[in-house]
Amino acid sequence: MLVLLGGAHLTIGSLALIRPESLEGTRSDLLFNVSLTTLGWIHIVLGAVLMIVGAGLMLGQVWARGIAIVLACVALVINFAYVGVYPIWSVVSIGLCAVVLYATVAHGGELTRAYHH
Repeated sequence: MLVLLGGAHLTIGSLALIRPESLEGTRSDLLFNVSLTTLGWIHIVLGAVLMIVGAGLMLGQVWARGIAIVLACVALVINFAYVGVYPIWSVVSIGLCAVVLYATVAHGGELTRAYHH
């Protein structure tokens, strides 16, 4: 799920850079006072890091679990800030963040133990 969330962030970040007019809202709809270009780059960087950490989780890396929890919280806040510009994507992404948080907190230790036995 974290890799999927990262891929979606890469996609929406690229869209914000390449075709900002395709987004539903405007800059005034943002919760924070940043440009769509800045927000696009934030999505791209966050998406790439989410995908790397997601791969680390799939490989059972202990470091990836804590980072995944922090990044899912960061992604949740960023998507909340983006809700005025792209409401459907933001709501779906916030839901994915919640699933990632639950799965990582409740079941992350199971994956780590399975790879280290």
